[in-house]
Amino acid sequence: MRLNPVFEKEMKRNSRSSRISWIIFVCNLLLAVVAFVCYFGESSQLGYLAPVSYSVPMNCYILMTYLLFILVVLSVPAVAGGSISLEREKKTLDVLLTTNLNPWRIITGKLEASLGVVLILTVSALPVLSLVVVFGGIGLGGLLLMAGGLLLTGIFVGSIGIFCSVVFKRTTLATVLVVFLVVGICACTGLAYYAGLLQQEMTAAYQQIDVGGVIYLLLFNPFTSFAGIISRQLGNGREMEQLCYLLGNYGQNPLIHYLPEASAVLQLLISAVLLVTAGRKLNPLNK
Repeated sequence: MRLNPVFEKEMKRNSRSSRISWIIFVCNLLLAVVAFVCYFGESSQLGYLAPVSYSVPMNCYILMTYLLFILVVLSVPAVAGGSISLEREKKTLDVLLTTNLNPWRIITGKLEASLGVVLILTVSALPVLSLVVVFGGIGLGGLLLMAGGLLLTGIFVGSIGIFCSVVFKRTTLATVLVVFLVVGICACTGLAYYAGLLQQEMTAAYQQIDVGGVIYLLLFNPFTSFAGIISRQLGNGREMEQLCYLLGNYGQNPLIHYLPEASAVLQLLISAVLLVTAGRKLNPLNK
């Protein structure tokens, strides 16, 4: 099977880049610190033979996966944000467009390179994450499912980065804008939810707060789908649904009942629209 030439070139560039090496080093260092604090901090107080100590590996797994999610959200824009604009700044974009590669293959090659960074981060973090497998509770299938959630996040964030890289000519501007957009989506939807909880606490106990359609903003948050995966691994799989019921009576609303799944589908649709739009804008025949 022949690989995308753009993907091959980007992976060779990334393999020689010290930036990717530093990203991997910092990622694994942070994960190791979290594992060390969880195991030797909490376990030393509870005792390894105490029944409650068996929750320590699960708590450690949750913290490490959420930290890995944050690192993916912050590292992918650094790669995808300059994918096209960097070619434009180096005066190689016009040469790339004159090859046999159509704009769609160029766009998908850049996306594959961004997902390659996600895959490298995930694989390099597996030795630390596999500590949970020793204690039980999470198997190889669970780790693969978690990796799939990170790849979904990489597709969503990478698509936003490639779109901004096509629209804006400066790499710095495109990268900063991607970070602000992604962090803004995660932060704003999260703050909107907690604002609803705060309003509920300030309201009389007998009154039921209802935020209405505002709850659907969680569909755009990549953390919603990822948290749903972790919830199905370590919980009853309905934690996200139960959190939504705190802000309104949604009954048998299928979007709320299948919130992580709906969020994943919406992220893929948005990613497809952004990639297609970026490909059309990149096509010199459409100018």
